[in-house]
Amino acid sequence: MNIKIFLFLMTIIFSLSGAASDNVDVNITGRVVASPCIFNGGNSNLNIDLGNIQATNMATPGSASDPVSFNLLFTRCPSGTQSVTASFAGTPDPVAGADYYMNSGTATNVAIAMKEAGSGALKGTGTRITQNIAADRTATMAMEAWVKSVTGGATPGTIRAVVVLTLQYN
Repeated sequence: MNIKIFLFLMTIIFSLSGAASDNVDVNITGRVVASPCIFNGGNSNLNIDLGNIQATNMATPGSASDPVSFNLLFTRCPSGTQSVTASFAGTPDPVAGADYYMNSGTATNVAIAMKEAGSGALKGTGTRITQNIAADRTATMAMEAWVKSVTGGATPGTIRAVVVLTLQYN
């Protein structure tokens, strides 16, 4: 009798397991991404000093200061990294337009400008530069910054703008 009960239970177990099966897809995703380079010697801040600009030189509409050169420097780029893209973001100047950054310092009637030195292209909010990594595993983006007074009549005071660079390695 124990054998009959055992066979009966086994028949029920096998028939239930066959009736309760589902197929489930497991999707596995991911990405292999390029590794970052060392930016600015490992310092995440880059300070550009435009120096002292005479207010009298900024009195005329459209006047501008002398440009100050600087580099966005990338070193020790891993061998799998072929290029770097820098995207620019900041507060656009309401008078000078989207290609210029608003001065948050105390000087009035001035806007801050940046451009790519090689092409002369202004680098305001929403713009970007892509530079290939050289054979020595470095990349340099030559830049210039200056102050412009679209309306003229700049007043003495401080000049300050924060530009956020988002770096993408490809």
